[in-house]
Amino acid sequence: MVPVLVLLLFAAAWFLPARLAPDEIYGNGFYYLPPDGMVYGWWKLLGTQPLWVQMLPTLLLLILSALTLIRSDIKHLLMGTRSYGMGYVFLFLILSAGYLLLFHPAFLASYLMVAGMGFLTDLFKNETRYDRVFAYAFCWSFAALIYPPAALLLPVIIAGLAIMVSAQWRHWAVALTGMLFPALLTGFVLFLTGHLDYELTSYLHWFRLRSSWPPGFITRDPFILVWAGLLMFWILIASLRYRNPKVQSRQLFQINFIHFLCTLIMILGLETVSVESLWLMLIPVTYLMTFWSLEAKRGWVRDLFFLTLLISFVFFRIRGFM
Repeated sequence: MVPVLVLLLFAAAWFLPARLAPDEIYGNGFYYLPPDGMVYGWWKLLGTQPLWVQMLPTLLLLILSALTLIRSDIKHLLMGTRSYGMGYVFLFLILSAGYLLLFHPAFLASYLMVAGMGFLTDLFKNETRYDRVFAYAFCWSFAALIYPPAALLLPVIIAGLAIMVSAQWRHWAVALTGMLFPALLTGFVLFLTGHLDYELTSYLHWFRLRSSWPPGFITRDPFILVWAGLLMFWILIASLRYRNPKVQSRQLFQINFIHFLCTLIMILGLETVSVESLWLMLIPVTYLMTFWSLEAKRGWVRDLFFLTLLISFVFFRIRGFM
């Protein structure tokens, strides 16, 4: 009952008139704005539109990602029974982060990763579905084209195949093809149009190592660090307490824990990564917290987890009036 009530409060609070984009600083200056690139000119144009237009793509991706997670959960009975828990947890986590309402290309990249994880889940006890291997690698590689820092997460493809299937050379060959196909196709089109050098320079610009600490988006609002600390606390609880006997769920837990660690390395290591990267981090957190929360023996602990997310969301929204 508590998750349902909290979700209703989330839905009501979403429409509070928070000042999300004051003046001409898109996302309160918390999002990283690249200087150039093929995708990001369109994105900057979005900042000149009304607030509801800036939020609409985020809302659509939020719903689509949640439905994709629910479909995977119901199809494979990851909890041993039909459940909408994974979609609920994803909604709670994204909405609790107050600066993830305005659209950013990282959010589209995160949806591709969610879809790719669904293809990986389909491989359990069905290892000859090489089309799923290709789709899994393709989605993650395409995500790295849309949001370049996500290239640091591509090792999760290797970890996923190594854990989920008894990987043979065919799996690795198909996965490599899926990873290279988006880059080769995009490079070929850019070469024909004469933009290859420009776009490659713009892409590599994203991989500047962090030279300042703490990250700028934390110094602008230290409560982000408090919010991240809460998530770290709950992930620690989940990692120590998780005891699901279902093999597929345990494998996904391991894969997403590796995904979470790679995302942390991306956030801490790259200067060009800002608050928008938290959406990518919340994908593995969704899996970790869902597996834990539906197995938690003490209901009040699970309710406390959801209530802390609600408190975080309300606080961020109140800050929108300041």
